[in-house]
Amino acid sequence: MGNLTAFNALGKAHSMHVRRALALALVAPLLLAGCSDDPEPKPKMPETSTSTPTDEPTETETPEAESAEEFIRRWVKAGDEMQVTGDTAEYDAMTPKCSPCQAFVDNVSEVYAAGGSAEFAGSTIVSIKQLGKTPPTFNLTKDLPDTVISRPGEAPETLPGGRTTLRVTLGKASGNWVVTHFGIL
Repeated sequence: MGNLTAFNALGKAHSMHVRRALALALVAPLLLAGCSDDPEPKPKMPETSTSTPTDEPTETETPEAESAEEFIRRWVKAGDEMQVTGDTAEYDAMTPKCSPCQAFVDNVSEVYAAGGSAEFAGSTIVSIKQLGKTPPTFNLTKDLPDTVISRPGEAPETLPGGRTTLRVTLGKASGNWVVTHFGIL
């Protein structure tokens, strides 16, 4: 998911495909953050009154469990934000046992620790298709814009945009979704 330094480690021949997929995984969530049709919950404020309380039940909202698809969208967003900010905490927490994900975290950390950065307009999720339920497995297709990676003392590296499909496998940790693996198709 990280197109930063992971590409160098994976080899030049495979690196363009990997970079494109990593950039894609990071960029799409930024665009999707505000795409919910659900209205924002409004807190109920008690009315100040001197009258006696009634026995009417108050409405209590129970938060709905996050769906696997909602989690994948949030994961993509976290990856996008990590890539453009260098802050790895949220993405790292969503991928504790995913080796390719942790390699991405390490690569982003290395680029930013050395004073580098990444610039791109954001990826767009094209589709999320469930392939299996045990374990929950999805094909995630995203469109990526060109991505520019800057490192001090080096010419900026432009990674061409395009469409990439990732196979994403989910699991649960402490009752929450986590990515256990992803691969580029």
